[in-house]
Amino acid sequence: MSAPAATDAGSAPARILPGTTGQSRRKMRVPTPSLLGTLEFKIYYVICVVTIANMIHTMYQASSPKRPEYAGYKGELSEGWMFGRKIDLSDGQWDTFRSHLPAFTGVMLLYVALNWAFRLVVVRRVSGGFLASPTKVKGFLPTLWLPFLFATAFAIGLSGVSSVFILAIAGGNYLLAKRMGGHRWAPAVFWAYNMAVLFANEYYRGYQFGHMSPSLAWLDEWRGVLRRWDVTFNITMLRMVSFAMDYHWRVRQEEEASVQRIDALVANPKTEKDRVENSCFAQDYCFANYWAYLLYPPLYLTGPIITFNNFISQMRYPSPSVSVKCTVLYGVRLLVSALLMELILHTVYCVAISKWGHWETFSVYEISLFGYMRLSFIWLKLLIIWRFARFWAMADGLDTVENMRRCMSNNYSLQQFWRDWHCSYNKWIVRYVYIPLGGRKTSTWNTFVVFTFVALWHDLTMRLLQWAWIIALLFMPEGLATWYFNRPRWTRKPYFRLLCSLGGTVNIVAMMIANLVGFGDEGVDKMLAKIFSREGFAFLAVVYVILNMYLQVIFEWREFEYRKEYAAANRDSSTQQWEMADAAPSAPAASQARGGSDSPTLVKRQHRAG
Repeated sequence: MSAPAATDAGSAPARILPGTTGQSRRKMRVPTPSLLGTLEFKIYYVICVVTIANMIHTMYQASSPKRPEYAGYKGELSEGWMFGRKIDLSDGQWDTFRSHLPAFTGVMLLYVALNWAFRLVVVRRVSGGFLASPTKVKGFLPTLWLPFLFATAFAIGLSGVSSVFILAIAGGNYLLAKRMGGHRWAPAVFWAYNMAVLFANEYYRGYQFGHMSPSLAWLDEWRGVLRRWDVTFNITMLRMVSFAMDYHWRVRQEEEASVQRIDALVANPKTEKDRVENSCFAQDYCFANYWAYLLYPPLYLTGPIITFNNFISQMRYPSPSVSVKCTVLYGVRLLVSALLMELILHTVYCVAISKWGHWETFSVYEISLFGYMRLSFIWLKLLIIWRFARFWAMADGLDTVENMRRCMSNNYSLQQFWRDWHCSYNKWIVRYVYIPLGGRKTSTWNTFVVFTFVALWHDLTMRLLQWAWIIALLFMPEGLATWYFNRPRWTRKPYFRLLCSLGGTVNIVAMMIANLVGFGDEGVDKMLAKIFSREGFAFLAVVYVILNMYLQVIFEWREFEYRKEYAAANRDSSTQQWEMADAAPSAPAASQARGGSDSPTLVKRQHRAG
């Protein structure tokens, strides 16, 4: 759970520092030969292309205004601008984001322009020493002077007088962190406070001045653009915990090593891990930096989530991974994603039909496709919202995690799915929940605790708790199967990849059911009942076979990605301390699907996250 601290030249390794993780060695097996050009896979390509084309055609026809069902849900549709068709804007979150997009874009453009001008003119003239030697300044960083002021104005504009509640809650967390940091029971106190805040925000619906005193009721008319500031405060709560825990670990580290040794780790971070785990200077944990971090404009409402240590590190040493070229290309990807969403909402009315919930006249095939598209819509919606925020953070020079690393349809492992879905949230959970609770040593019960928190953090409903516990239960058979079958007696068999696809298909179906239960609409029970009826048995059998073929293609694509990673490792072997080792294959689920190898494997010394 911890990594060795920096040591003086010639001295013995220092004691492990709290809040950091240790080093492990990642073994890389030799990739298997490509199957992409074989007859077997050419057959798979044809079947996949024909199936996907049929899916698109079926969904388009099922959403046709000529269908009798159209009259039942057309009231949910709005005037569109493509193909003379209406657009499905019945999802409240997407409709709000889409309608406010011009305003958000204008504000972010203003912020980024002002901040770059401020850095180039004011910071360079007033604090040139900071730019030349960033470690000379400790405390309120010059690069956060303007973000602090703009973030305060931004929060007041969004929440009006309710900003007082945000200040009070954030201030309480700050005082707790400063008072309790380093104490044994500090993490429990931080968590109790922040969970109590979530419950109170929900129960009192963001609080009302009129409930406190009738004479203050007039203030409730000045609640800003977002009258329910508490709806988006869950993201801020994660940052509050990050600050408190990072400061707590900084204090604990001073009990294990000298201040000079800890401070020496601040300079010139090499990796994201360095930025996340190496503590800042003690003076950096001040209220001004904390406030600017909580309300940082590009990420304030939606994330992606970044830890306090990482944020301050990048304000001191900008990440070299952010460049004009990569930012522009990322903006193009964002634009393409948004246009794809517009195309889908004009042609497939999956949200409106799901909310309508009358499945009697739809076929089992159509119902299944609408369920799949409902989940795909959620994925694409969140992808665009998070990419929008991340794009403006990149334009400001801040690098954050890509929240959706893989398409929803490119996942078959439950564990990998949750690593790639809301990735920054997953990393936050690993650092502040999973590892402090024991990590892999207590993974069975730890998983239930983690997903219970995830459900409560999203919304205080029994439905989401049921979803969380279903997901946690699904981890158990996947873990047992991986433990049992990931052995040479199985991985060397020619039919091993078939075993993987058989299990992966079950995973896909189970994940779709669980997520429809958690995030679907009220009529999801009727939808599932018809899919799993006697009528749908033959359909499910065909789907199972086709999904197995699809997963063979996915396995081979993952192996293609792995070959590139392996080749890169070989190229960098002289600088990354690679060594040859005769060891059993130990690869991710994607690589396991291709079978093992008796060849020597490459081993890279790297950091472990849990």
